[in-house]
Amino acid sequence: MKRYYLCGPTVYNKPHIGNYRPIMTFDILIRAKRFLGEEIYFLHNITDIDDKIINKALEENKTEKEIAKYYEEYYLSLFKVLNIAMPTKLVRVTEHLNDMYEYIQKMLDNGSAYKIGTNVYFDVKKYENEYGKVSNQVLANLVKDSEDSKNKKYFADFALWKDTEVGVKYDSPFGKGRPGWHTECSCFINKYFKGETLDVHGGGIDLIFPHHENENIQHFAINKKPIANTWLHFGTINYNNEKMSKSLGNIINFDTYLEKYLPDSYRLLMLTVSYSKPISVTDTLLESINSQLKKFISLYNKVQLENIKQEIDLNIINEILNNVSNLDFAIAYKKILNLFKDKNKSSTFFKLLEILGFVFINNKISQEDKTLYLNWKKLVNDKKYDEADKIRNKLIEKGIL
Repeated sequence: MKRYYLCGPTVYNKPHIGNYRPIMTFDILIRAKRFLGEEIYFLHNITDIDDKIINKALEENKTEKEIAKYYEEYYLSLFKVLNIAMPTKLVRVTEHLNDMYEYIQKMLDNGSAYKIGTNVYFDVKKYENEYGKVSNQVLANLVKDSEDSKNKKYFADFALWKDTEVGVKYDSPFGKGRPGWHTECSCFINKYFKGETLDVHGGGIDLIFPHHENENIQHFAINKKPIANTWLHFGTINYNNEKMSKSLGNIINFDTYLEKYLPDSYRLLMLTVSYSKPISVTDTLLESINSQLKKFISLYNKVQLENIKQEIDLNIINEILNNVSNLDFAIAYKKILNLFKDKNKSSTFFKLLEILGFVFINNKISQEDKTLYLNWKKLVNDKKYDEADKIRNKLIEKGIL
């Protein structure tokens, strides 16, 4: 059984299309690997307490729990819309506080952490030969933040448990406070995979340092082994050559995206480029991807309407899924387009898209609409064009033609 982990969202706002790239890419990757016979346990987390959630709660005069619940539900609702398979296990910070206490205590007990007041810090200096192996950072080159360095032994030490002046606090063996962000993921990984090293750990490229670096050093301090064998860091999605950000006002959230484009167009977009490279989207690119998808759907409708049945070529499917499994998305995409053009391989093409999780494959044309289509073809054959046009318009309205 392979061990996979993906850093999940901090649920304080609606995700934009860049935020969803890691989970969509993981979904495509895992679907391919599972079809090829790999057994995968996929653990995914929800950060449901954080400064951002606290600030949002204060801003909206709500509790942190209300804010987290609302935005988590929105995040997970997109799983259904985009046909993302649920992880093997979904974990939340607030449901694992006792696990956090035990995890932090292990580091206090083995001397890799220390306590000052209510705060518990990881002692980075004790692992300076190990620290930096994920991000290639050198401790001596890090910029010291004098404000953040107060009351710590060393400026790079990070909080495992912290006392806070604002927002919700939890009772713990260390005093009232809440867990440090970097400890959450490593605690989950330690608990559910019993201290073993992950096969694959994923997250946005912006998490390499300090988040993933700090995850790794905690795991190493307790288990004497790295937290992951393979790291997948996903590139950003930029809009008109600028990183999406609230300050620039160039965010495309999913409410807006799904008003203009079909859900499957996002999945198709992910396949066009390497997972680690940034995707610079423009309206023209998104319209082009959506248009390509509509061509797939049009052919799929035709296959159903005319009851076209062909043998499925598993060799072709396995070849392309191996490309996907190896994260050679651009190569896989080129082969997908070539397969689409081969009218003798339509059944193979649509079986492949079904495996990769495309939603439109579930849209089956009813017998009533098939009859309507056959009536239209007969009227055209009989040169009764006025009557044929009326039926044709109905078929277009239904999205069949």
